[in-house]
Amino acid sequence: MTDPPVPPTTEPTATGASSGASADARATVKLNMADSNFDELVIKKETVAVELCSVRGDLARGAVFLRPTDGAERGERLLDVLSQRWFVPLKTDDKLIFIATRHLAWARLDLLAAIDELDPEAEGDENSCVARVSVEMIDGKKIEGLLRYTLPGSARRLGDYLEKLESFFPLRTDDHVYLLASHCVASVVPIEEKR
Repeated sequence: MTDPPVPPTTEPTATGASSGASADARATVKLNMADSNFDELVIKKETVAVELCSVRGDLARGAVFLRPTDGAERGERLLDVLSQRWFVPLKTDDKLIFIATRHLAWARLDLLAAIDELDPEAEGDENSCVARVSVEMIDGKKIEGLLRYTLPGSARRLGDYLEKLESFFPLRTDDHVYLLASHCVASVVPIEEKR
């Protein structure tokens, strides 16, 4: 059993004023880290490659940091981060950028890296609804892909699903998963639907 960390101590230091005023006392905080367990201070994250598109059409490529799966508990999803945070950190080749989620039109991940972004209930239910759709974004870009969802029997239409959308929702293409910002969708055109 390890001893608890020693609380911070303060040491007064004098700072001389250049105008001849009296010196004021300031405190410098020192932490005794010798007894601390550094593992408790580390937040374990895994990186996921992503491409982000702003509402203006600006693209940014890099990696985001997500909490990994911990035993039986599901890991953090980018979908959750986008829906719950004001900013998402994106690590590019040369810098770290904090991007405002409310100004994102979509995030795109490789299909294999994005498996956790899909609804596990809908993916595992052979009776879930599947709709091939063409989504037009407010900037005019069109993305064709699949929406897969589970709703009660009386509300299984595509329109019912669209009315219940969160701030971001997944659209699966052959190679990618797009996490689309609901407020940036101009229209959804059904191509084929299985209820």
